[in-house]
Amino acid sequence: MFKSIKHKLILLAWLCTNSALAMSTSSQMAFDIQVSKPTFVLPQFTGPYREREASIAPDEYESAERLRELLANDNQSEVLNILDTFYDIELSPAMLTLKAQIYFSLKMYNKAEAIYLNVLARKPQLVRVHRDLGQLYLLQNKPNKAQQHFSKAISLGANEAIIHGQLAYLNLTLSSPFSAISEYQQAMALEPNELQWQQGLFTALSQAKMYLAAQALLAEMLLKRPDDIDLWLNQAVLLLNQNKNKQALISLEMAIHLGNTDDSNLKTAAQLHLQLQSYDRAFELISTHIDKETLNTQTLNEYLTWLDQVEMWQEASSLLNKIEPKIKDLHVREQSMLFTQTANINNKRKRFDNAERYFKKALDANPSNGDALIKYALFSSEQNSHIKSELLYIRAEALPDFEKQALLGKAQLYLNMQNHQGALTQLQKAHNRYPELSALLQQIQVIENIIRLKNKNAT
Repeated sequence: MFKSIKHKLILLAWLCTNSALAMSTSSQMAFDIQVSKPTFVLPQFTGPYREREASIAPDEYESAERLRELLANDNQSEVLNILDTFYDIELSPAMLTLKAQIYFSLKMYNKAEAIYLNVLARKPQLVRVHRDLGQLYLLQNKPNKAQQHFSKAISLGANEAIIHGQLAYLNLTLSSPFSAISEYQQAMALEPNELQWQQGLFTALSQAKMYLAAQALLAEMLLKRPDDIDLWLNQAVLLLNQNKNKQALISLEMAIHLGNTDDSNLKTAAQLHLQLQSYDRAFELISTHIDKETLNTQTLNEYLTWLDQVEMWQEASSLLNKIEPKIKDLHVREQSMLFTQTANINNKRKRFDNAERYFKKALDANPSNGDALIKYALFSSEQNSHIKSELLYIRAEALPDFEKQALLGKAQLYLNMQNHQGALTQLQKAHNRYPELSALLQQIQVIENIIRLKNKNAT
């Protein structure tokens, strides 16, 4: 009976201990691929007002001709000086719009906005004014207002690709991907070779989970630009979203082959290779990544944990040997983290003296390293150093993030020592503090029965 209890408690303690150590290499891993965000290129101001949208007053023809000549010579400042000699109320909507456009081109956005709004108060149906005002609001980072005016321009009959694309981009970022799809399609119909409309439509389709349509569009884009790294990364993301990890890895590797060295992408590729058991390539990517100056110790710690999980202890040791000269330059907490990994790997390789030495170095560097305390306590228990193990668990229990593991580890230690009452106390404490550990109730009942039986036999 006791052996069965011990086995169950070992399993429970192992699960609780390892749940906080690292991401599993199972199919539930969360992958992170860094793809360039959909871009929107705001066009430059497109020039003076076109008369087809509003009429110039008859008494303005002579001034308009003079202004036209000045504009042809790119003399906007003089045009503005002439227009400023009139009160706004004296000018027709056409001339007012010209004045607003010059303010716009000179980046005097507040003055341009005020005049555009004045024009719309008099002529709310002017498509070009809604269009320009939408662009102005984009430049002022007022996307909701920009969205309103682009939508109005299209409802009034505007059919330029740039307006459909601008509205699509705003719908995608402010509303929902579904509201962006038709506008991106309109923009693509008018400018089928424009990259930003293709990228935007792909993003909208992907976010709407219309994966087949997104894949078809992406395949067409890849045919035209097979060396485009972002397209391969987008395809990797798309395939991961469909749980097609093997195909996603092929696309990700293609991006890496073309020169992508983003930290997240190298890390995700290594994760996928480990999951798919292509360990040699996984280790090659990990080795490449740790050679980069930008690699942080947290990522290195994750790599070492993954290698530990797949029992690649020799490879983990080689990584640690490679970075050991740099450890002295790290913060003491980072040093402690890496010393803990070194100790753990030495333990797995049955180099117990080295493991003991590095566990001590980890706690010397950071006495509150809970991970080191838990691992060192378990190691000490396995080495039959029960008193040392108990003291380490007590220290870990004082750390909120490691209290649960410490209580369960101490219970297991007491069971190993045949101290059933001590084990019972620890399990009861763990259950009281963490009621979600409902499986402990059965263990508690079994140990209570053992204690009663022992007391009965003793009498």
